[in-house]
Amino acid sequence: MPSRLFVGTEPGKPDATPEPWFLDPREIGRALRARWPLVVAPAVLLVVAAVAWLALVPPLYAAVTQILIDPRGIQVVKDGVTPADQASDASLLLVDSQIRVLVSDDVLRQVVSRFKLDQDPDFVRPSPLLERLKGSLAALLGASGAPSDDTLTALRSLRERTVARRLERSFVVELAVTTDARQKSADLAQAIAETYLATVSQAQAQVTRKAGEAVASRLGELQDDLRAAEDKAQRFRAANNLVGTRGQLVSEQALTQLNQQLGAARARAGELRGRLAQIEAVANGRADLNSVTEIVQSTTIAQLRSQLAQIEAARADTISQLGPRHPTLRTGELQVQTLRNDINSEIRRIAAATRNDYRSALANEASLAATLESRKKEALSVDKSFVRLRELERQVEASRAVYESFLVRARELQEQQRLDTSTSRIISPASLPERRLGPPIPVIFAAASAAGLGIGVALALLAVPATGRIGSRRRLQQIAGVPVIAALPAQARARTRSRGAEALRADTAYDVAVARLGSRLQRDFGAARPTLVLVTSADDRAGKSELARSLAASAALDGQRVLLVDADPEAMISRDLRAAAKRGVAEVLRAQSGLGDALVDGPTGVKILPFDDAALSLGTAAYSGALLTTAASFNTVFVDIGLIGTDIAAERLAQDQRFPALLLTASATRSAVSRLRRALDAIGRDPRVQLVITEAEAEA
Repeated sequence: MPSRLFVGTEPGKPDATPEPWFLDPREIGRALRARWPLVVAPAVLLVVAAVAWLALVPPLYAAVTQILIDPRGIQVVKDGVTPADQASDASLLLVDSQIRVLVSDDVLRQVVSRFKLDQDPDFVRPSPLLERLKGSLAALLGASGAPSDDTLTALRSLRERTVARRLERSFVVELAVTTDARQKSADLAQAIAETYLATVSQAQAQVTRKAGEAVASRLGELQDDLRAAEDKAQRFRAANNLVGTRGQLVSEQALTQLNQQLGAARARAGELRGRLAQIEAVANGRADLNSVTEIVQSTTIAQLRSQLAQIEAARADTISQLGPRHPTLRTGELQVQTLRNDINSEIRRIAAATRNDYRSALANEASLAATLESRKKEALSVDKSFVRLRELERQVEASRAVYESFLVRARELQEQQRLDTSTSRIISPASLPERRLGPPIPVIFAAASAAGLGIGVALALLAVPATGRIGSRRRLQQIAGVPVIAALPAQARARTRSRGAEALRADTAYDVAVARLGSRLQRDFGAARPTLVLVTSADDRAGKSELARSLAASAALDGQRVLLVDADPEAMISRDLRAAAKRGVAEVLRAQSGLGDALVDGPTGVKILPFDDAALSLGTAAYSGALLTTAASFNTVFVDIGLIGTDIAAERLAQDQRFPALLLTASATRSAVSRLRRALDAIGRDPRVQLVITEAEAEA
C-alpha cells in the first residue's frame, strides 16, 4: 500500500542501522530478487552436472564381511609356537598386523587367480580416454610404454578396491570390496576372507613344522652331551672313591649319624647327672623320698614303706592303750629302725646303679665325640673332590633338563602340526549390497540444488558490493554515515517524459513519497521564511532534477508560493518549458533589476527560473545574492544545482550557508559508491546535508 511505502525517519531522530546490510533479511531478499538469474544458474548447472555424473559414471557396490581375529588362539598343548599375549596393546597391534596380512599381495594374488580377474575388463583394461591420456603423457615425457602385466594390473586394482579396518574396541575386522556388480563384490569379499583364513592356517602349520624340525635336529646332539656329562661324573666318582646313596656320600651320611648319636648321648648323660643328684640328695636326707621318680616307682621301697607304716600304726595304738613306758614299745622301735635302714640301703643301691649308668653315658659320649672328630678329619680330606663332583653332577642335571624339555617339545610340535589352533573365523559372511555407494539419488539432487542455490546466493550477495552501486537505503546510510530521510520509488518512463505538459502531482507511490518529503522539509526547515532547499547529487542527475520539480509541484498544490530554480548545466527542467522569459537571467543580473522578469510560469502556479550559463559565469556570489533577494517573495524555493564533484558552481552553491537545507540524492540502481563518497568528501560534515535515495524498491 502506498501509505506504508518509503517512509523516512522522524525529525530529530537519527536513522541508525544497528547491523550491516547483509544481515538484514529485507536487504538479502532485495539483492536476490534483483539477481535471481545469478541465484538460479548455479543450481541448474549443478543439477545438470549431477545428472551427467549419474549417467556417465557406473554405479559401485560395496560388499562387507566381518572377521573375528582372536589373538589368543586355542592352547591345545602346554605351549604354542607363539605364546598368547594377554596385554591389550600388544593384542591390538597383533590384530592390526593381521589386517595387513588380510589385504596383502599374497592373499589378493590367490583371489585374482581364482576368479581370473586378469581377464576382467573392470579390473584390467582402463577406458580408451585414459589410455590415450597416458600415451600422450608418455610421449611428452619421452618415455616408452612398458608392456603391461594383466595380473599385476588386476592385483593393483583389487588392492585399491579392498578396504579393511578394525572396529573400535573389538578384535573384529570389517572387510569391504567395491566393484560395479553386487554379486561380484560379495563373491570377492567372501573369497578374500576365506583365503586369508586358509593362508593363516597354512602359515601357522608351516612355522610349527619348521620349529619341530629344528627341535628334532637338536635332540641327537643333546643326547650325546648328556651321555658325555654322565660318563665324566661317574669316572670322577670312581677315581676319588666318592661312594654315596640318594645323592649323598657315605662319609657324609656317617658324619650325620654320628652327630645325631653324640647329641643323644650328651642328652642322656645330662639326664642321668640330674637324676643322680636327686637320689643322692634323698640319701643324704636333703630331699623327700617322693621327689625322685625312681624311688617312688621302686617296688622294694614301696613294700618297706608299707611295713614301716603298719608298725608305726601298731606302736601308736600301744602307746594310746598301754602308755609310753610299756615294754612292748621297745620291740616296735627296733622294727622301725630296721625298716628305715633297709629303705636307706635300697636308696643307696639305686644311687649306685644310677651312678654306673651316668659313668657309662659319659664314656659313650666321649667315644662318640672322638669318633666324630676322626670322621670330620676324613670328610675334610674329600671336600675338594666332592665340590668338583657336585659341579659335574649339576652339568649332568642341566643337560638332562634341556634334553627332556626338547624331547617333550618335539613331541608337542609333531602333534600341533595336525591341529588348527587359530580361533579366527568369519562372523558375518558377505551378502549382496542393498544399494549403490554414495548417497541416494534424491539426496544427490537435493544436495546439488542446495549447493547451487547456496553458491548463487553467495554470488548474488557478493555482486552487490562488486557492482559498486548503492543498492538500497540501508547501504546508503552505512556508506554515507548520514541519515536517509526519504526513499523514492522509480517512475514510469512515459510519465516522466511528459512531465512538463501535465500536472506535477498524482496519487502514485512516488508522489506520495515526495509529498511526505516536502512535509518533512517544512517541519524541519520551515521555521524561517522562505524555505530554501538545494537539490544536488553525485551522479543521479535525472533523479535530482525530477525530485526538485516534484517537490515544487507538491508545495504549490499545498497553496504555497514556490520558486523552482534550474541551476544545472544540463537544464533538464528548463528544456521542458513551453514559454520563454521576458529577459535572460544574465541580463537581469547585469542590470541589477531583480529576477522577476527572468521567471517563467510553470504548471500548477510554480514560478521557474530557467538555466542561464552566462548568469553563472558572472559568479555564484552575484547569482546567490539575486536569488536570495527574489526568494523573499516566495514561501519555498527549490534550487536544482549541478553534480557535486563535476560542477564547480554546484559545489560553491552547496557550500553557501545561507541555504539551510541541502538534499543529496543517489539512485539505488545507477549511483556509484565511489562517486557518492567523493561528493560527501567535497561537501564535508555539513549538518544541512540530507540524503534521499531514488529508484528504490518498496520496503515492507
